[in-house]
Amino acid sequence: MARMKRFSLFVPILAGLLLSSLLVAQNQPTATKIGYLNARAVVEAHPQFARVKEIQAKAEAELKPLREQLQPLDAKIRAGNATAQEQQSYRTLSQNLQESVTKWNNQQNAALRPITEDIDKIVSKVAQEQGFAIVLDQEVAASSGLVVYAAQELDITQAIVRALPK
Repeated sequence: MARMKRFSLFVPILAGLLLSSLLVAQNQPTATKIGYLNARAVVEAHPQFARVKEIQAKAEAELKPLREQLQPLDAKIRAGNATAQEQQSYRTLSQNLQESVTKWNNQQNAALRPITEDIDKIVSKVAQEQGFAIVLDQEVAASSGLVVYAAQELDITQAIVRALPK
């Protein structure tokens, strides 16, 4: 009997707690909009992107001559006319090119990391302020077929660009 009394008191208290938590949850605004942005445009608008462009220019200056040296050797190898020395030169140049590409990619990624971290914070802030639950990259969504149509007013690219540090 005492157990039954405790149980009968427990049920209304539990129901009251559940009901009050539902009411509180209903009173909190829930973001339901899905927005998009042009991530490339936002990254390129970031003030630190100039450093990335410098790295890209230096990389191209180093990589272009290597590619130009590889092209005729590649053609000879494909045609079956390459000497043993040309094949060795091709392997050496290919390895040098790959190492250089890796080096420059690492430098570019290191320069992009703080930019993307900064942009991620800004996107989160702007999305929350404007009531967006999800923000997609316009190019990825379009190329994947994930999104076929999106209204222009859901584009937050300019809001993000305006929020970037100067």
